[in-house]
Amino acid sequence: MPDARLLDRLEAIEEIRTLKALYCRWADRGYDTAGDDAARFAALFVEDAVWTGGRSAAAVGPAEIAERFASFRPFGFHFLTNGIVEVDLVFGRARARWSALAPSTDHDGGALWIAGTYEDELVSTPDGWRFARVTFTPALRTPYEDGWARTRFVA
Repeated sequence: MPDARLLDRLEAIEEIRTLKALYCRWADRGYDTAGDDAARFAALFVEDAVWTGGRSAAAVGPAEIAERFASFRPFGFHFLTNGIVEVDLVFGRARARWSALAPSTDHDGGALWIAGTYEDELVSTPDGWRFARVTFTPALRTPYEDGWARTRFVA
């Protein structure tokens, strides 16, 4: 018989992985099956959550996060890998790290490669796990035509 604590931990990790998958689904836009839903995206965060992406100023709370969502690129498709999830069930907190690749289109119609890491802090709530802090740190933001070897970052 498996240890109940181990099962609780594994269930929490799976719920957090699903939460991050929903983050990507609702953030993606510009193709037929994209989620593209600011309200559902913002609902993944607790009331005092902080979202920081790249060089942007932080957005605090679901309302600001939903507003920031409106400024996202017209096309984006998130791919995440290398997820590491650490859970502390005693305190109802977790940390996660993900590698991300997000082919995107900028507001001028140019194709971009965006890649980097997400560092997430999560809390357990009565509604399940939610993001308390999401920080995206870019490794590259480069025009498709140039590739990252020629132009690693563009504005």
